[in-house]
Amino acid sequence: MGREILNRKGRRTRLLRAAILASVTLPGTAIAGDVVGTISSASLDRPARGVTVMIEETGQSVGTDQNGRYSMLGLDAGTYTLLIVQPGYKDQRITVTVPQEGSVTADASIELVGDASDGAIVVTGARTSRLLAIERKRSLPVIADIVSSDGIGKLPDYNTAEALQRLPGISVEIDQGEPRYVVIRGVDPNLNQVTIDGNIVGIPEAEGRRVALDTIPSDLVAAIEVVKTVTPDYDANAIGGSINIVTPTAFDQNKPFTYLSGRGIYNGASDKLGFAASAMHGQKIGPDESFGIVAGISYSKRFIDSQLVDPLGWTEVSDGFFAPTGMRYFDYSIMRERIGAILNLDWRPSDTVHLYVRNIYNEFTDVEGRDQFDYDMDRGDITFPAPNQVTYSSGRATREFRQNEQTQKLYNISPGADFSFGNVDLALNYTYAHAQEHTPVRDDIEYRSGSVAVSTILVEGEMPTFVDVDEVLFDPASFPLRRIRLRRETIDEDLHAIKADIKVNFADVSDSFLKFGVKYTDRTKDRDNYQELWEPAAAVTFADTGTALPEISNFYDGDYRFGPAMDYAATLDYFFQQNPGSLVLDEETTGFNDRASDYRVNEKIYAGYVMASMELGDLTAIGGVRIERTEGTYDAFAIRDTDGNGSITVSDITPLSFDQTYTHVLPSLALNYRPMPNVAIRAAWTNTIGRPNYSDVVPTFEEEDGEGAAGNPGLEPYTSMGLDFSAEYYPDAESIFSLAMFYKNIKNPVYTQRLVDTSFAGIDLLGLSQPQNATDGELFGIEANAVRRLTFLPAPLDGLGISANVTFVDSNVNVPGRTDDLPFFRQSKWIAGGALFYEKGPIEARVALSYRDAYLTSVGGTSASDGYAAGRTVLDARLSYRVMKGVEFFGSVSNITEEPSIGYQAIRNQITAREAYGVNVDFGFSASF
Repeated sequence: MGREILNRKGRRTRLLRAAILASVTLPGTAIAGDVVGTISSASLDRPARGVTVMIEETGQSVGTDQNGRYSMLGLDAGTYTLLIVQPGYKDQRITVTVPQEGSVTADASIELVGDASDGAIVVTGARTSRLLAIERKRSLPVIADIVSSDGIGKLPDYNTAEALQRLPGISVEIDQGEPRYVVIRGVDPNLNQVTIDGNIVGIPEAEGRRVALDTIPSDLVAAIEVVKTVTPDYDANAIGGSINIVTPTAFDQNKPFTYLSGRGIYNGASDKLGFAASAMHGQKIGPDESFGIVAGISYSKRFIDSQLVDPLGWTEVSDGFFAPTGMRYFDYSIMRERIGAILNLDWRPSDTVHLYVRNIYNEFTDVEGRDQFDYDMDRGDITFPAPNQVTYSSGRATREFRQNEQTQKLYNISPGADFSFGNVDLALNYTYAHAQEHTPVRDDIEYRSGSVAVSTILVEGEMPTFVDVDEVLFDPASFPLRRIRLRRETIDEDLHAIKADIKVNFADVSDSFLKFGVKYTDRTKDRDNYQELWEPAAAVTFADTGTALPEISNFYDGDYRFGPAMDYAATLDYFFQQNPGSLVLDEETTGFNDRASDYRVNEKIYAGYVMASMELGDLTAIGGVRIERTEGTYDAFAIRDTDGNGSITVSDITPLSFDQTYTHVLPSLALNYRPMPNVAIRAAWTNTIGRPNYSDVVPTFEEEDGEGAAGNPGLEPYTSMGLDFSAEYYPDAESIFSLAMFYKNIKNPVYTQRLVDTSFAGIDLLGLSQPQNATDGELFGIEANAVRRLTFLPAPLDGLGISANVTFVDSNVNVPGRTDDLPFFRQSKWIAGGALFYEKGPIEARVALSYRDAYLTSVGGTSASDGYAAGRTVLDARLSYRVMKGVEFFGSVSNITEEPSIGYQAIRNQITAREAYGVNVDFGFSASF
């Protein structure tokens, strides 16, 4: 009955009042009373957002904000009945008497349908996460998907990026088997905007603008919002979308909270056990509980081993028969350490003043040892001894070891203030963000044989294998030292952002307002790379050093023979301590490498916007425009063969500075139609931009083993126009059925072009990778999502539930010089995920599946040299048991099927990379108090 009244009266009354905007109340002119209050969920013991509060006598309604607060301004004095409605909750009515002037507080608590009548809290664990995520999604005015923490302070997955891959239209890029970068609807993660509590973050990496989300510990996160259609008050560089990481505050819950967790982390490939622990406490303090503090810390250490086989240089060696002309093996041993901390402070002396400081620190250290074996087979004649077999008469090999130690740091401090002056809200914020990537050690030791090896390879099945391999490839005495490279790098980014937003709420119309704001961002990024190249003064072999370790046994399940491993520390000791005169510094190359990849970037972004929201009955329209002006200065070193002698010396490297300035005017319109409280129909027209990656736009150049990578200062920024439509149905508080369609037209997309057998700045190269602008591209997609508990089943099956989503995207891009159809870069045609879960009593269990289709990674001169990442399916499982209120023990297994990561050239059976990972097992406890 309550929903019928809300629909009938609300539709008539709000249509009338939305048309009479002359009722805007200005500060200091109030002649009537106000009703303010907070709505809480008794089932979750925290404020409830998106709740509809309606005055039955007038039909006026408002929605609660993220803190569960609502306000109704300018009411005539009298007694009113407030109807409180939230899908899946019991309707609540309260009576309130409004004074002639001033305000009255009317708080309320609502309960889930089926909860105990006394309001006892019955929702725990994963149910809490699902309820909060759906509540947040339903209340937002944009098309978005959410992941929220559960009742004991953690996300559904331990890795922040991994948790997001459960959402519709979301896939991830992995690093050593761990999800790291988030891909929204197949768009390059460099085109996502990432914020923490709505504040911009620094980017520690040298190459792009993407943020590695696995750097941020998931047990310090309250929720993650993936906004797919931004409004003008969002930063414009969000072609993929805007990812907002929300950290907890003391006002998120009604009572103090303390979370503790500890777990072991086992990796099957390394057969090593790591560990992790976290602690967080939050509470409101002071006689009126106006101060709030949340402090948390997280630590983890894990070990990862992986093995990689790369069949390289696929070539048509005879009529219609393609074979690789090189093979490369990697054997990794990795330790990863993560440290995170937050300190969030709030002061709310009244309902109209909120002062806060958000602090977050993250540190991610990766220590990696990598044995490498490269075999260049095709340096002589080719014969065919049997079907699908190729014999290469001459080839040479390289044995290399790389020690890489790298630490990334992210730090944000964001003080701010929110004020309310009647119907005017003012929000002020300053953010300082610092990001750093420090690589104190990146050493390469390289031995190379002569061109004496004879081998026969079989091209059959998924991967080519060797029928016969020359023993010379496994003899350390056959490998003279070629060089030792010692590299060091520091990347620092400092970012300052100041913004101010003013919102004028129209009286008596809940979702009607005028909002405008300005923002200034100053970002400075420095990359300082240093390399020393040491060469042998006299011939010395791998065997001479005595640092060869036993052969790596059972490499790649015995399918390939790797040969001896290398003792990194003993090798450096042999050359630099025991025999200091055995190496000579190549001063020319060292001087070249010291500057070739250095750069300094300074970008200043001036932004302003104006937007208005108008409520027209059940329809709310949000329209406006954002203007962003980018002023960039890019300093690097120009690399040119100035004397034409075919080689590059230090004198050929000269400082280069250039400026780029561009302005974008970006209108948008969002429509939200809510014919009933549990139905939301949304549509959006958006315009966004994407700034080129740092390393793409600065004129740097790097070369390694004949492969070159160069920047392109002539790149244009991306622009994108998007159309979106979604329909959402919420049958109860923790279920959703949704269908969305989207279209994007992207101009000036940047792709990586790889040219073979070319030269750059006078240097002959086997291949050169350089970013280029394509003309344009477009994509059209459909995504469907369903989450439902199967409570209609008989016990004990009524604890079962399902979640499933699928996204289909059709795309194309126009690349200069190519007339064939190409999909958009990094665009998977199919993305899907699903889970079967069970929640009943103290038991929670989940089996989850994630799938993404193949996507284009690089564009060659012809389709025969295009690079792709193959499709990948990952299966995970989790089981927990609650031993008492607030305490659970759990275990989880990820990558159960040990799914590899595969890259290929042009067609699926021409694999260019296959990296094998082991299964990961986590087990431990979580507790809340």
